[in-house]
Amino acid sequence: MIRGRTSIGVLGVLAAAALFSTSGTSKALLAPEAWPPSVAAVRLLVGAVGMVAFVLYRGWHEEFVGLLRRPLVWLMAVGVAGYQAFFFVGIERTGVAVGTVVALGAAPLLAGLLGWVVGEGAPGWLWLGATAVAVCGLVLLTGGGSADTLGVISALLAAGSYAIYTVLGAKLARDGHPSSVVMAAPFALGALLLVPLLPAAGWVLSPGGIVLALWLGLAATSLAYILFGLGLPVLQPGHIATLTLLEPVGATLLGVVVLGETLSATGWLGAGLVLVGLAVVGLRDRA
Repeated sequence: MIRGRTSIGVLGVLAAAALFSTSGTSKALLAPEAWPPSVAAVRLLVGAVGMVAFVLYRGWHEEFVGLLRRPLVWLMAVGVAGYQAFFFVGIERTGVAVGTVVALGAAPLLAGLLGWVVGEGAPGWLWLGATAVAVCGLVLLTGGGSADTLGVISALLAAGSYAIYTVLGAKLARDGHPSSVVMAAPFALGALLLVPLLPAAGWVLSPGGIVLALWLGLAATSLAYILFGLGLPVLQPGHIATLTLLEPVGATLLGVVVLGETLSATGWLGAGLVLVGLAVVGLRDRA
C-alpha cells in the first residue's frame, strides 16, 4: 500500500513538472509581449481560484479555513510569491540559462537539507549523487550566460522560496491535512501578495491572453499543484525538488518541437543526464 502511494506520488510530481514545462512555450505562442511578472501574477491568481474551487468541491472547506490560520501556511505563501518574483528577476538579470541553473539546480539541495533539518527524513547519498548528475545535465542543457551578482542572488532566493513551501507543505501533509488543501491555502494567500502587479496585465484582455491565463492558471498551476501535492505526504522534499527538474527538459523539447528552436549535441547530452538522474530518484522512491 505504501509502495503504491509512493509510486503515485512520484508520477504525480513528474506529471506536474511536465505541466510546468509548458509555461514558456504557451507564453511565446499566445502573449509574447506580456511582461513576465504580470504573467506570474495572473497565473497565480487564476491558479489559486482553480485550486480553491477544487478544495470546496471536495468538501474540505473547514480544513481550508483552518489552514489559513496557521503561521506555517503564511510562511508558505511568502515562499510561493517569493519564488515567482525572485525567479523572474534572476532570469532577467542573468539570462534564462544561468537563472534556471541556479534556481532549479539549488532547489533540490536546499529542499533536501531543509527537509532533513525539520524532521522530514534524510534525503540520502543516492539522492545526492543522482541530483548532482541531473544538475550537471541541466548546466549542459541550458548552456552559458552572464554572471550578474544580483541576478544570481535572486535566483538563489527563488530556490530558497521553493524549498520553504515544499518542505512546509510536506510537513503539513504528513500531519494528515489533504495535500490539495495544503497547496490551495498558501497559493490563495500568495496570489493576494502579487495583486499589485495586475494593473500591468492588460495583455489578458486579448483572445490569446485569455487562453494563456486559463491554461497557465488552471492547467499549469491548479492541476499541476494538485498533482504535485500527491508527493508531499510520501516523498522527502529534496526528492520532490529533484523530480521537478523534468521541467527544464520538457520546456526545451517543446521549444524544439513547437517553436522550431535548435538544440546542440551538448544540450541533448544534458537532457539525457537529467533524465538519468530523475530515473534513479524515481526508482529509488518506488522501491
